Amino acid sequence: MISRLGALRSLPTPLLILAAMTFISSLGISMMLPLLPLYGLALGATPVELGLMTSAFAVANAMAQFATGFLNDRFGPRRFIAGGIATYGAANALIAGAPTATALIGFRAIAGFGAGANLVSARLYVAQVADRARLSFANSIISAASSAGNVAGPAIGGLLAAAFTLRAPFVAVAATSAVAFVAALWLPPTRITDVHEAGPAETTAFIDRSVLVLLVSNFLLSAGFGGWITSYAPYATARLGWTTLEVGVLFTLFAIGDITLGPWIRRLADRTGRRRIAIAAGFPVALFGVALVGGFPRVLLYFTAYLAGAGLTAFFSSWYALLTIAVPAARRGRVFGVVSAIGNVGTVAGALGASAIWQSIDLGLALVVASCAALAASLTLIFLPSERQPAGNPVAQVSL
Repeated sequence: MISRLGALRSLPTPLLILAAMTFISSLGISMMLPLLPLYGLALGATPVELGLMTSAFAVANAMAQFATGFLNDRFGPRRFIAGGIATYGAANALIAGAPTATALIGFRAIAGFGAGANLVSARLYVAQVADRARLSFANSIISAASSAGNVAGPAIGGLLAAAFTLRAPFVAVAATSAVAFVAALWLPPTRITDVHEAGPAETTAFIDRSVLVLLVSNFLLSAGFGGWITSYAPYATARLGWTTLEVGVLFTLFAIGDITLGPWIRRLADRTGRRRIAIAAGFPVALFGVALVGGFPRVLLYFTAYLAGAGLTAFFSSWYALLTIAVPAARRGRVFGVVSAIGNVGTVAGALGASAIWQSIDLGLALVVASCAALAASLTLIFLPSERQPAGNPVAQVSL
């Protein structure tokens, strides 16, 4: 515990501010995310429309990530973090008053623009302020902050929905996003890397083998997420008879797995190899989907959710660290944007694929396929070359 607190104190102040606003934002997002498909069903959405709801968000998210990635290289990520959060919060205020499923799809697209701008910018900000030797750990702080918000969020969202209506959690998201926006204004700007400072070693191809493998891996994991978010809540309520509160409990267990096991796993990744940790991380994620559809006893199901949460955060923190190392600083924003944007095409494919399997074959099969996509994402990293050591000073310059 003492060593962990010491590690936290050694982190740059901007990273701690970003972690605080991530916690606030995630608290709100996790209130509504497990209930989103149920909200769509309450508005009369069909399975295909539920897939479109997820896909509209993902397409807009991809467009925002692509554009913001290029703009980050020129203007820096700080202003896009704040702008993205503001857009996301406003969109959720509109979602709370959506009259139809069609309107919900449109408002989710607006939310996608805000979330995409924030996602790429926040991860690029981490890359600019963190020590390269501790990239997985630095990314894990953001993930842990997100998970801390996720612990309470689903339960609060379920209680709000039960006490009021399914619209109430979306009002809460708008409120927490407003608080996160204010926190984002305190982030100091980072130094913008001039392309002429990069030197000859940073004039390699825009997408090389390492980036391509990471791109495919992210695409597959996003496909798994798209399928999961489309099918999980409907399966849990329709097939297992769970309440909205129980649907949120598993999201809380994911977050607890991140908080309790995540920091240890991420520090292990920095010391022993991020690639091998990311490869192993997909197995507990896939196991959870199988356990849910296979009808595991509730205690075992909760345990697999706990492990899956640790696996997901271990994957993401290692994946972002590997991508940061693989890309020169002068074009990191562009590559982050392109890779993340293409990953969102995977979310579209996963959501539409899950809705098609649900409608034509079986809802449980859609859930299992989504889980297998997460495992495929990890195994893809077997083809990743050895980690490349960065040149120059590993610690970014921050203008305070």
